[in-house]
Amino acid sequence: MTARPPLVLVPQHFGSTVFDRRTSRYLPFDHETTGVLLRARATPIGAIVDAAPPGRSGALAAFASALYERAFFTHDLFFDGVALDVAPPADHLTGPLAVHLEVVAACNLTCAHCFAGELPRREPPLTLAELDALFASLARLGSFRLGLTGGEPLLRKDLFDILDLATSHGLHPCLTTNALLLTEETAKKLGERSLVWLNVSLDGATAETNDAVRGEGTFARVLEKVAMLRRHARFSLAFTVMRHNASEAAAFAELAAAAGAHTAVLRPLYPVGAAGARPELWPSFDDYEAALGALFTLGATGDGRATAARAIDPFSPRSRGETRAVVHDNWGCGAGNTVCSISVGGDVNPCSFLGPGFVAENLRRAPFEQIWRASERLRAIRGLPGDGAGTASFGGGCRARSLVMAGDVNAPDPWLARHEAAPERRNPLTVLRAQRKLA
Repeated sequence: MTARPPLVLVPQHFGSTVFDRRTSRYLPFDHETTGVLLRARATPIGAIVDAAPPGRSGALAAFASALYERAFFTHDLFFDGVALDVAPPADHLTGPLAVHLEVVAACNLTCAHCFAGELPRREPPLTLAELDALFASLARLGSFRLGLTGGEPLLRKDLFDILDLATSHGLHPCLTTNALLLTEETAKKLGERSLVWLNVSLDGATAETNDAVRGEGTFARVLEKVAMLRRHARFSLAFTVMRHNASEAAAFAELAAAAGAHTAVLRPLYPVGAAGARPELWPSFDDYEAALGALFTLGATGDGRATAARAIDPFSPRSRGETRAVVHDNWGCGAGNTVCSISVGGDVNPCSFLGPGFVAENLRRAPFEQIWRASERLRAIRGLPGDGAGTASFGGGCRARSLVMAGDVNAPDPWLARHEAAPERRNPLTVLRAQRKLA
């Protein structure tokens, strides 16, 4: 296969996003800086800086220097990427930044907190041909991050065909598994493929806490599988923070490092799926903050123990960098704005946590591009009135938590409303200033 350029510029209504294949991350740019990058496909960036008006040359030189440090340019200073030929919508992203695809609606476990709810579900799965068409659509829209979930993905017999189809279109798949079905052969096959992440779920630093929700004996069995997996593939251990295990966050990070995980990933439990009937498992915001605080304390010791710790934390004030840009104009969460989910049978949903009542359309009735751009359900959730203070209506956080805990997807997120002032809105057009700070 011919090597792809490392960068992909995706046109957006505010300018563009650039996807970096080396890091699997997006960076947003305004119209002015997008124009610079497009010109740099044919003209070296140094020549563009030299030709800039005196009043702009300093800022443009700083911008070019910051992106040079990020390896945005070839050795002869051309933009090291391609630009998609796609017309962006006027009021939302050209395509989601991440798509979560359910590849099987069955599992070999019956975890008490599973977001997928009661399994198995009887719906005809998308075929390889249908998935091929979907992956082509995602590539055309610049939606390169693909999370493969279940159920348990390893139950799908053609899983490796799905992975290969995804990567053949330039997508960056991430696979989440409980690891119990791994064999030496499947571990080798996973290691041979360019997965962005291979997440192994383990929900405690001890058998007592993990097995309470994932089933008796799973803690020991997963660690046995991980010992085999580390010989063949890079992986992370994914930890769901719940009320009963939040105090184990630091111990879990240490366990991940000892087990050979590249990272430890922490996420809060969302009160959806099977967990919706188990409120005793729901962590409070204070539980989650304490878990993250333990990781920060661990990282601050300087002894190297926390090198594998990485928290996915959309709610803590610690995660809000001064240069963080926004890429959608409403006060919504990522649901229908930056992400969406697709069920095993092709139902497109703003977010898998919102449940079947929010399904926008099915891929067997309409192509993904049409659903993303024109679905009334997606347009409705993007158009919900927001509240800058996050106290009268939704102002950030998680709509699924608002739905379950407050009775309405447009109610304030109880976590955010109780504990944090409304986040400052940052315009995506301030990216030049942000990039200058990186220099």
